[in-house]
Amino acid sequence: MIRLLKTEDMTDAASICAQAYPAMNITEESQQKAFIERLILEQDTENDLRYYGLFSDSEKLIGLYRLHDFYGNVNGEMIRVFGIGMVAVHFFHKKERIAFQLLQHFHSLAAEQNVALVSLYPFNPTFYHKMGYGYGPTRYQYRLNPTSFPKQGNKENVVPLSPENEEEIVELYNGFASSHHGMIERTWNERNLIKKRASYYAGVYENNKLIGAIAYRLEPIKDSHFLHHDLIVYEWMWTKPHAFVDICAWLNSQQDQVDRIVIRTHDESFMYQLNEVKNDSNRLIPSVYHEVATVGSGLMYRITSIENFVKLTNFKGLTRPANKISITLFVIDSFNVEQQGGYKLIYNGPGWTTERIEISQADANLALTISELSSWWMGCISLNQYVNYGKIQVNKFCASDLDQWFKPVSKPICLTSF
Repeated sequence: MIRLLKTEDMTDAASICAQAYPAMNITEESQQKAFIERLILEQDTENDLRYYGLFSDSEKLIGLYRLHDFYGNVNGEMIRVFGIGMVAVHFFHKKERIAFQLLQHFHSLAAEQNVALVSLYPFNPTFYHKMGYGYGPTRYQYRLNPTSFPKQGNKENVVPLSPENEEEIVELYNGFASSHHGMIERTWNERNLIKKRASYYAGVYENNKLIGAIAYRLEPIKDSHFLHHDLIVYEWMWTKPHAFVDICAWLNSQQDQVDRIVIRTHDESFMYQLNEVKNDSNRLIPSVYHEVATVGSGLMYRITSIENFVKLTNFKGLTRPANKISITLFVIDSFNVEQQGGYKLIYNGPGWTTERIEISQADANLALTISELSSWWMGCISLNQYVNYGKIQVNKFCASDLDQWFKPVSKPICLTSF
């Protein structure tokens, strides 16, 4: 049985999390007590997250997960998106398909509430890829000298912000989210972090309106002296280009105290804004390519209802076919067999509609897995790239045309951790 956790369940939940995530440092009694209080507060408060637990026949908690109820930007359309986090399995109940059952429950809740897209940060990308999650955008981590940032802006325009500026920061952030595919609106937990001063904020104003902000922390460098620091950037958003330029000038001016500025971004074009792009590894990739960043795969997406996804997003802002057209898909989804099968996508102006059909993989214009479809429709990879690598075949249509109709122009970006 899977149900919402109650206050009396939170002690067991904390114990399971302590062993599932040792890095959380909640093994000691005082730490566990604080964590239990946090779980109770999060569950009892009206917010965008809630905890579910899997119980054995004897009513013992053996697994849990946290559901996040977001609003996210999918190619310019703000839609409801579910995220799953803190998937934890009792240390003495591994290899009993508990995570499988938790994921199934999560997907069922999404279907019941007409949520067409879900996402997660994987402990193992391969594990979730087998469950139908498509690889999301890659993230680059730069370790830059402060002088790497251009100093043409006015650093005097950058001023410190405090928790009293919370509403301004949230307004700026949500405005940034509304204009960037993949972004999620500011969450309840993120608001709490602003209140708690979990990081410093600095910003740029124009006519008394916040138009740019950066969230950061100063961290001492391991095995070095107490004056040696890195500056870690957690968020950086702006609505006008000169706000970005002013913050660059401010970062450039930190060279007397900061050794390296660490930037994590999905933006492949970020490198081209810098004076110097090399990181501090001093490594070369043959023949002579200087290492500028490390790259990782993290956030993953899964379309949980193809019909609802088409209805909710309608591929807003993308090129439309010149004439009425229909495209047949066969979607392979072994984890959610109800979604597996044939679909017809119909364009008859002004938008797209979809219907279920009986069709074989061989007869469909396009046959692909739900993970491939999710990555493609979220703009992480083009159909043309799948075709070029021999992963997918397209019949009676040109992959480039299908990309114009269904693939967002930009790759998704996301600053939300969950």
